[in-house]
Amino acid sequence: MPERALPHDPYITAVVDALANAGLDPDSYWTDDAETDPRGDGCEMMLDAVLTWNDDHHALNAAALPHGLILLWAHSAEQWQYAPLREHGANEEPQFLPYLGQYADPAAIVPTVRALLAGEPVPEGYAPYWHPADAVKAAVEAWAAEGGDAR
Repeated sequence: MPERALPHDPYITAVVDALANAGLDPDSYWTDDAETDPRGDGCEMMLDAVLTWNDDHHALNAAALPHGLILLWAHSAEQWQYAPLREHGANEEPQFLPYLGQYADPAAIVPTVRALLAGEPVPEGYAPYWHPADAVKAAVEAWAAEGGDAR
């Protein structure tokens, strides 16, 4: 985690804790307030989080994900995303996880990660909203309204 607190840290911490309690703790994770240039026409600040499982993680299906998995959260996206890792740490194009809304309950993220790591189909439907995220959403919105610098 970063040295300074970011508005989405409490949510990502709850997700990582839920995964760890299920024995699916990521090999690495971090949150960031990255500066991006998505269209080449100017920079914008974006809150994101990255969780990775490498190729020697005990729950990983090596045939389905020979180099590991990356799970992504961004304040600008309505859903979580994932992608297989390539050799040397780069990743394939991320795919949205329609089951996992932006503030899905951390407990609902566990079966999705378990399925992804096992190379199995992910749950269908829509995961419940995590109600403590109301405060996180407000902090993220304040951060965005202040131009990405609500530290």
